Amino acid sequence: MAEEPSLPTLPPPLPRTEGRKRGRGADGPPSGPSSNSSDPAIFSSDDDPALDNYVHGRRKKRYVGTWYDQHPVSSDSADSALGEDMGPRLPKLPKRKFRRQADSGVYLGLEGSTDTDDGFELEPCAPKLPLLPRNLQPVVRKTISPEEEMLRGIVQHCVEEGTEAVDLADLGVESISDESLEPLQSLTLIPTVTEDVAFEHKDPRIMVFLSNNRLAKFPLGLINIANLTVLSLRANCLQVLPPCIASLKNLRTLNVAQNFLRYLPSELLELMKKGSNLQDLQLHPNPYYQPKERSYCEWGSAEYEQETFGSAVESEIEGDWEGITTKLRSRTPVQYLDTAQNLRSSFSFSAAQSNKPSPPKELDQEDFWELAFPRESGNIDRQDRQTPIRSRRGAASLLESAIRAAMSVSELDELPELYNDRIPHHLARVMDKAIEITKEGGQRCSVCRRETWSPLTEWIEFRELRRTHVKRSVGGGRIESTIHITGNDDEVWVPFVRKGCSWRCIPHKSQSPSREQRERLLMIP
Repeated sequence: MAEEPSLPTLPPPLPRTEGRKRGRGADGPPSGPSSNSSDPAIFSSDDDPALDNYVHGRRKKRYVGTWYDQHPVSSDSADSALGEDMGPRLPKLPKRKFRRQADSGVYLGLEGSTDTDDGFELEPCAPKLPLLPRNLQPVVRKTISPEEEMLRGIVQHCVEEGTEAVDLADLGVESISDESLEPLQSLTLIPTVTEDVAFEHKDPRIMVFLSNNRLAKFPLGLINIANLTVLSLRANCLQVLPPCIASLKNLRTLNVAQNFLRYLPSELLELMKKGSNLQDLQLHPNPYYQPKERSYCEWGSAEYEQETFGSAVESEIEGDWEGITTKLRSRTPVQYLDTAQNLRSSFSFSAAQSNKPSPPKELDQEDFWELAFPRESGNIDRQDRQTPIRSRRGAASLLESAIRAAMSVSELDELPELYNDRIPHHLARVMDKAIEITKEGGQRCSVCRRETWSPLTEWIEFRELRRTHVKRSVGGGRIESTIHITGNDDEVWVPFVRKGCSWRCIPHKSQSPSREQRERLLMIP
């Protein structure tokens, strides 16, 4: 048998080079902890088999560096002496300092600094204006009276059953919040399903009856009910009607009799135009303002309405129409007020509101070709007032801007507590008037239609109520007939108030007629 061949001898080992990252030789000494090695890195002292006593507890070694170049960094390590020689420590960064930038109000750090978790304190800056003391009293929540709680139950029942007639009469309520009437906005009719009859969606015709209560203010929650067709406020304690009542475009019947109304807002005339939906209007009895004389002259009335308020835009009438309209008969002089709500004219009709019966007050009248001015109106042309003002005036004054900002707060009831005894008395009156107007839904100038919180001019128009019928003829034309709504002597003319935002928002002065024309046009109703 032949012998097995022997294995060839191994070649000699390759010489060590500096360029290759190889581990140290088997017979070479270690080059230190920081030398490059392929051995596994020691990251924790748990790898030491000699340290297996965990009864008393011990601190682990902490290392820093890459996985192939680990070394202790703290003196609590067992090899603290060795760790001090293992590379330089990281420099400690300086604490960031903050400073105020006067131009922007932003706090910026200095260059070369870093953020820290430590807090910092800055001295508070002194306010430029004195701060009002905060009201530290507990917030008083509004309580609901038992009468209004009963009212809410009736409203909720009508919404659930889809009942259009909401009977809230004889409850004895003195005020109604917007939240109590809000469910009526979502009232829908329950459809009646009939066999072989197509379903047709119908909007509800909501009828709200609030008669025989003790309401002193108009419930503004009614304004948001778009489908309100009948509203009865008879036998309450209302002293004024808000201008926002004109937004009830679908109103067909309105009853405000047996209240304490002195006049009606001129915005209500928007519901008494041809083509409107209002068909039944009950206004009497009420202690309305009355003219001293029942005679009137129509000369200049059309020019007064045209040049003061612009052309009236009437709705298109399709088919026959019947409704309430008015005819202007006379007006009073203008009542002028200054910015502090002080009277500046000899004529005045504003009086303290009262919820007690009182006889009607008679007011002076002024022809349409006459216009009285106060003595302080030096910049107004007294001889001729023939330039109508229908465009928006310039920028608002500082007082108007301040009032607009104040009226934008959510809690108007708490606003008087902040300025009482801290502002002049005349400014307090202006703020009280602005709050009252804001709670009533706002006010716009009758002439320039600008929003105002402090009207400076007011006058009364006496109008005659009429019932008008419009029918289409065979040839396509229109036949219009008018019936006077007659009553007692104090019910023939109804007063409507006009309000202007400045002393230039006043009635237009018509051209004066001759003496013969004046005597011929003088009429007595």
